[in-house]
Amino acid sequence: MAEKLFIFEEESFADEFVSLLEELGIKWEKVGNVVKVNKIRDEELLYVFSELSEEALKSLRFYEGNVNISSCESLLKAVVKAKTPDVLIDKLIYNEIGKIFIDTKIVFHPIVDVKKKEVAAFEALCRPPIKIVDLINVGKSTAEFSENFCRYEAMKRAKEFLGNRLLFLNFHPRFLKDPLKTFGDFLTTVYMHEIDPSQIVVELTEYEELDITAVRSLISFLKSEGVKVALDDVGSGYSGLFYLSELGPDIIKIDMELIRNIHKHSLKKIIVNYLIRIAHESGIKVVSEGVERPEELETVLYMETDYVQGFIFTKPVEKPDVKRINERVRKVLNAVNGLKGPDR
Repeated sequence: MAEKLFIFEEESFADEFVSLLEELGIKWEKVGNVVKVNKIRDEELLYVFSELSEEALKSLRFYEGNVNISSCESLLKAVVKAKTPDVLIDKLIYNEIGKIFIDTKIVFHPIVDVKKKEVAAFEALCRPPIKIVDLINVGKSTAEFSENFCRYEAMKRAKEFLGNRLLFLNFHPRFLKDPLKTFGDFLTTVYMHEIDPSQIVVELTEYEELDITAVRSLISFLKSEGVKVALDDVGSGYSGLFYLSELGPDIIKIDMELIRNIHKHSLKKIIVNYLIRIAHESGIKVVSEGVERPEELETVLYMETDYVQGFIFTKPVEKPDVKRINERVRKVLNAVNGLKGPDR
């Protein structure tokens, strides 16, 4: 097992790294912002990388080989040859890939139609045993493979209970270097699972990172194939309204930070009410995400949200019992003051 040298831009990052090594009982040597480790297993190093702050991980360079960190000459040679950790992380994850995907959980969180008082859709969420999402910046290829795997498994498992409901699937913009090819392959997978494209909702996260023209073309392509498009976290940051007007999605999901304790904050009420109103004027459906309390639910219902997603109904589960969830949905909605309409 070759020695590994970890070089950080700041000593505070090296100290953060060392504290994680100590947590695992791994021996180390440190000189300033440089840390040397003689023996560390792949799964241990993956854990350390996944727990490091994003800033520390971005500043990291590594060298594999024998180094005397007490020797300036030896250390300088290693520093010159040091590489970014993306190749190392992909190699580590690849070595552990079987374990990762065997242990990966796919869970489904219901999205409720508040007028019909029943589940209208499920969002598929991936729960890998290690935090691959935290490694996206440096372990791109394996993280992309993981995301594709999660969508494939989600469609495969959702067939058992989906019926005629919608299935929300997340796409991260960092994996959309060739969007038309990505979604062309994705649609092939949809047909392979015998799911109607009209039941699929592509949920774009952090879409601000994409070129506006490219996203507009992408949405046009998806809609032409019958797939619906949702924008996640609308209302966060300064660009939400711009993208809402420019991209014309079928659905928007209001940022859960705006929903949390909305009944206590006048400004949140104004913002959310405005978002719902302009969405409806544009023919866009609205999901109020992160609803946990009856008061939050009552507030967004008063504002005429179309859908609600949140722990107030249920937490994400691997095998949803639709009948039981619908019973819970009707019970919760009927208990909310001011709710009108017949029970279903």
